[in-house]
Amino acid sequence: MNAQAEKIRKYLEQFYSPEEWPALRWQAEEWSKTLPLEGLRVLDGTPIFRNTLGKYMALLAAGAEVWVPARPGMPSDSATMHQLEEFGIHRAPRGMDDFDILLDCSGQFCELHPRLGAAELTRTGVHRYVHPHHPVILADSGRIKRIETVLGTGEGFFRALKQLGHTALKGERLLIIGYGKVGRGVLYQAQKEGMCVSVADIADMSGRLPDGVHFVDAADADALNAAILKSWCTVTVTGRIAALRHVLRPELIIPSPVLLANLGVEDEYGAGIPEWRVLNRKKPLNFLLEEPTAMRYMETTMALHNACALELLTADLPHSCMIPSPDVEERLLHVACRQGLIGAELKSTETE
Repeated sequence: MNAQAEKIRKYLEQFYSPEEWPALRWQAEEWSKTLPLEGLRVLDGTPIFRNTLGKYMALLAAGAEVWVPARPGMPSDSATMHQLEEFGIHRAPRGMDDFDILLDCSGQFCELHPRLGAAELTRTGVHRYVHPHHPVILADSGRIKRIETVLGTGEGFFRALKQLGHTALKGERLLIIGYGKVGRGVLYQAQKEGMCVSVADIADMSGRLPDGVHFVDAADADALNAAILKSWCTVTVTGRIAALRHVLRPELIIPSPVLLANLGVEDEYGAGIPEWRVLNRKKPLNFLLEEPTAMRYMETTMALHNACALELLTADLPHSCMIPSPDVEERLLHVACRQGLIGAELKSTETE
């Protein structure tokens, strides 16, 4: 492993046991032998927190020249930002468009023209690549992304609530608006906390929810507003910008005692609900944490996003969106489950 990658490895070992990030460690070791990205410029738009350094470690070990946005469009940890130069990570000034590979997040750099193509990390960013002018691989698919979104984001949401002082959760009423991967993860963690949970969605989920979980039709404005006002906390996880703007009744919700939270990258409440009324000013609640998603839940997703860079080395890929190779995903899952901490927990959520 080269000196820069090795420096990151030694730094992160102060904070994480090997079992917390086996996939990234394995990836770095394997790639240091073959240098598959040697000499290539990679722009990585992943939110910058301490555990993101493990992602950069593997890219550097592969021989890549790693760049990050000088001004990230997403929340980041200022302490980690100030360490980037120390670890050999370059800052890309606004407008720079001289990259071989783009590892995007939420489509924030979809206007760029990477020579070999891009890999998008999130479901939120997919709509920005509807008509791509280069190959795009979508990392938000399959079981690996489930580790981050179902297990990691849900766990981070409750860590953030507790950091804000809300520690007595048993018996409290939680309304989850949206029942995709993140919504299922919040429900899974809420039930572990002993909360009384309702789920709202525009699709009929009444037959797919665990016993004891109440369903609310999110298209029924009266029912949705009543459910919000009955809750102790409401959290939005729809994945859509301003998803609730036409159904909420701000005159009732703003003066109520209900805690409002968002876990989406975008503001899902809409302009009718002011920033001050939502925890963390409408930003994803877990992003107020030093580590929004714990390393053990995030590292396999970051390894998959990195692995998409190698897939972009294939000649004559179509200028369209593709899913990652199932073989690549299974190899990373094998490493993460056999050598890491998430195997049993992942299996338990798959039986929910």
